[in-house]
Amino acid sequence: MGVYLNTNIESGEVRSAGRPIVWSIAGSDSGGGAGIQADCLTIHDLGGHACTVVTAITAQNSQQVQGITPTPTTMLGKQLDCLLEDIPPAAIKIGMLANPEQIRCISEWLISKLKPYEKANNLQIPVIWDPVMVSTSGQSLSSHHQQDSYAAYLQLAKQVSLITPNRHELGVLLELSQLPNLTHHEQIANLENLAKRLDCNILFTGGDLLGADTPNCETKSADLNNQSIDNSYATDWLAVKDIPFTSPQHQHQRIGFSSLCVTTQHNHGTGCTLSSAIATTMAMGYPLLDAIVVGKAYVHQGLSSAYPVGKGPGVLARNGWPKHLEHFAKITLPKYPQIKQSQGLSFTNVQQPLQVYPVTESVSVLEQVLKAGARTVQLRLKTTSPLKQLEQQIEQAIQTAIALGKQYKAQVFINDHWQLAIKHGAFGVHLGQEDMLQADLSQIAGAGLALGLSSHGYFELLLAQQLSPSYLAIGHIFSTPTKSMPSQPQGLNKLEKYCSLLSDRLALVAIGGIDHNNLDAVKQTQVNDIAVVRAVEKAKDPAQSWQKLQQQWQALS
Repeated sequence: MGVYLNTNIESGEVRSAGRPIVWSIAGSDSGGGAGIQADCLTIHDLGGHACTVVTAITAQNSQQVQGITPTPTTMLGKQLDCLLEDIPPAAIKIGMLANPEQIRCISEWLISKLKPYEKANNLQIPVIWDPVMVSTSGQSLSSHHQQDSYAAYLQLAKQVSLITPNRHELGVLLELSQLPNLTHHEQIANLENLAKRLDCNILFTGGDLLGADTPNCETKSADLNNQSIDNSYATDWLAVKDIPFTSPQHQHQRIGFSSLCVTTQHNHGTGCTLSSAIATTMAMGYPLLDAIVVGKAYVHQGLSSAYPVGKGPGVLARNGWPKHLEHFAKITLPKYPQIKQSQGLSFTNVQQPLQVYPVTESVSVLEQVLKAGARTVQLRLKTTSPLKQLEQQIEQAIQTAIALGKQYKAQVFINDHWQLAIKHGAFGVHLGQEDMLQADLSQIAGAGLALGLSSHGYFELLLAQQLSPSYLAIGHIFSTPTKSMPSQPQGLNKLEKYCSLLSDRLALVAIGGIDHNNLDAVKQTQVNDIAVVRAVEKAKDPAQSWQKLQQQWQALS
């Protein structure tokens, strides 16, 4: 099942009073720390509206589960049908399912009811499944050891967008009781094999991998509220299959989300909170990788100020959308080890604010805007013919652009062609996410060049900022025909969140569909600078168009 990213979400569809609808299909926790109670708190705290499909009533407190009464499947189906008729979801979170009958009921409903609804309304609604089989305290919450249950679990797994098992639950899905005793590499190998077999994305949560003496681990926080810090890292591993609206370079691989540990006994409901946070973030219009980093940051934020409610483990705090970088995990791409090796490199800083930053594929336009006063320009040469036929022409254009930059004492960035930029002494290089994974960043740093990187959402901007570039471009903000992109437009609300997270660490540049009509609104997001393509490139007088945009931008400062 794909990712829900309906372009109409900002206009109010599948929303309640401006909030996207998120369903929680889970059991009730009478202690209020996990299950539907935790889901509802999380969904509302992140800006969604929660609807509930109750799978079981439990008698539990902070110390133990004393009883479980499953909901009959007839009533389960009625809850689902009733909601779909009037309050359809933008995303669904599935938690505890009490028996094989419930598992089959949900699986069959997704196939027979939800899929036709998606097709009729041209939607792809994400379903996030937290396969709750064992509580944090280690108590069994469903009859998962039966062969009947195992077959039902596998059937349901094939219908969802993401599964978020811990090591116990992954062992059950693999029908491998000894999984917790296997080495880390053996566990990861089993994870990837399962993802291939189910053709599903699986996030293997690593917060419980440090043993019984460490109740839970998440990212180090700025406000630990006297919680102790463990120098170990907790890593969640994502086995990635197909993710819509995401760069192909970030799919079909393994991705790690690593964080310093905060050790606290107040960790009840972490799995429920993570899965419902991911579902809500996707309902807000973010693709899966972005939703995972936001969901993990939200859990860490809650753990760092968790509080007791009884004699046993306490619960996570709900502190709103995460806005501080220390809550977010570091990203590891084993497929691209050069990214980790490039961390710590030093790139030349931009010598003056970029302000209105023209991006052009024409040396003529580049010269015109330099004469008009632009002091930062990017030459972006796009080619459709075989490179051998254009090598000489491309090198000549790059050499001319670099010479013009030196003549006008301007910062000229060369897009993609980093070897030629080094050869001819450019001020800087700009790389997209795909090129960032392939280029020799150590050569760029060693040559004393500045580095600009592109990003499209939380995951990419977090990955790019780990390399400490000279600036970070965020796009595309609005729809644009200039360049074909796998991602959807970011919009101003997302841009504002990105700026709140990173603008004090490096220069952020908004790009994509920006012109004099929306310049004021972009400025209000507190982004440092803007890059413009069509507004200058396609103008009758590129120099005059740049000057007007520059004057408008400066007037807003």
